[in-house]
Amino acid sequence: MLDLKAHRIGLNLTQQEMAQAMGMPLRSYQDIEAGKNPVRPVHEAAANYAAYVIRIKDRTKSDDPLRLFLIRFKSHDGRWGNPWTVWAEDFPDAVERFYNLARVDKTSEIQIKGALSGLIPDHSIDHAEAVLEHRDWPWPD
Repeated sequence: MLDLKAHRIGLNLTQQEMAQAMGMPLRSYQDIEAGKNPVRPVHEAAANYAAYVIRIKDRTKSDDPLRLFLIRFKSHDGRWGNPWTVWAEDFPDAVERFYNLARVDKTSEIQIKGALSGLIPDHSIDHAEAVLEHRDWPWPD
């Protein structure tokens, strides 16, 4: 389970800044950090996303729409998992977003492919953020 206080301190943020970055009220954040409410998976995901946004906030972004990439990683027992989808500007950006948002050990072997047309329903991604989802799809060969 993620230690939110240690995570926040590692980012050099106040409780107010962390709550704002996670998109939650300060009081709710304080209750979680104080142990009054449990840390749920949604809180971990929000904290990881907040850390990612803080790390890249000064990076110049392209005006081009984001592209969809498929990424999978090899588990400790040597098996490839089901793919994850990530919206990113290019391959290096996809890898960075995957490692930062999926909380996968950076020593894990990964494979990455640009998504094939027709793989997902057609929809606009002009305003997409760093969306990361685990999919029950076969790996396209």
